[in-house]
Amino acid sequence: MTTGTSFNVLGHSGGDQNAYRNTRPSAATVRNGHEGVISRDASTPSDASTGAPEPRAMNLADFQPQPIWVVTPDGSARYFNPYWERFTGLSEEASLHFGWIRALHRDDVDAFLKQLRNAAAHGFEFEVRLKSAADSHYRRHLCHSALLPDGSDRLAKLLISCVDVEDWRRSHDAAQEHAALLGFSVRAYDEERRKTAHAIHDSAGQYLIALQMKLDGLQRGSGNGLGRSPFVDECRELVKRCSRELRTISYLLHPPLLDDLGLESAVRFHVDSFVERTKIKVELDIEANLGRLDRDLEIALFRVVQEALANINRRDAGQTPRIKIGASSSNVYVEVEASAGMTSLHGSFPASPRSSSGFGFAITQERIRQIGGTFEVNPSPGVMIRAAVPRRALVAHACD
Repeated sequence: MTTGTSFNVLGHSGGDQNAYRNTRPSAATVRNGHEGVISRDASTPSDASTGAPEPRAMNLADFQPQPIWVVTPDGSARYFNPYWERFTGLSEEASLHFGWIRALHRDDVDAFLKQLRNAAAHGFEFEVRLKSAADSHYRRHLCHSALLPDGSDRLAKLLISCVDVEDWRRSHDAAQEHAALLGFSVRAYDEERRKTAHAIHDSAGQYLIALQMKLDGLQRGSGNGLGRSPFVDECRELVKRCSRELRTISYLLHPPLLDDLGLESAVRFHVDSFVERTKIKVELDIEANLGRLDRDLEIALFRVVQEALANINRRDAGQTPRIKIGASSSNVYVEVEASAGMTSLHGSFPASPRSSSGFGFAITQERIRQIGGTFEVNPSPGVMIRAAVPRRALVAHACD
């Protein structure tokens, strides 16, 4: 029922008639000059013994579990419901005129009074902090105003109703802090991967190249005409394999092509490497002239492709996963479809990638969310993954 709606309490035959009397009768309404707005009197049939009409009135604002009061546009208060006193500890008499200001946080008073002055032309929705009598702490309330019809005094009045939003605000603020922390963690995670990839390439990779050159020289000078050493050949082959593995690990951590040439080149190279390693054919469709994108956007979309291919069910060698990267009028998107399904750390890919698909997909989904995109998974038939980010994320990108 909407606050301020009037209704009658009907009488009935028999019983205690006093049980229906309002604890705050209509006189309270008349006293404050809000006839027919907050409450309305209703006369029931005459009492059989006295013949006098019995008042039936209920002030709806008096029974609302939220602070409600009536003020003029200049801020002078005329009425407060009982919940106001229970919450603030200020009686109606102490709150009349401008006494109610003591319940507001001092930093909110001027802005709230300004809203009242402008509310005669249009209503307002404004958040203020009201002091609780229970613990002397301020709690945030969302206040709404409604212009009341003129009463007998012909003064414009505003009905102010407030809803306690402190708990919701705390949850919202905590969620925002969590999202900001998670976004920072994702960026730090990507940066650490990039640094690790460079360290592998610049340190361990160079040492292996030097070792390979030493083994080549040792093989050429060994034996003094007695033939090649099988032991040295075996060592050289192990060094080559180790170098290939390190290059693969370095690339998977952070592909250098992503920084140098952009998303298209990085995805094509990654798909070619995947096909070479797994012998699984992949259909790749990238929209022409996609161009360079924002760095975070390129990383996020590349990780979608990377994680999807990493979770392809490789037991079905005859499958042909399909990858499409394109742009519409509103967004840039990546679609990965695998007819044979995908596997994860915990089995087949579920409908909700956060539930049990492993850490990689959870991070990938969070990357997309952090840049305002969407990440969808359709698990049947096969698996279809679609990640889209707003087209506003596109920026001019100059190669370093």
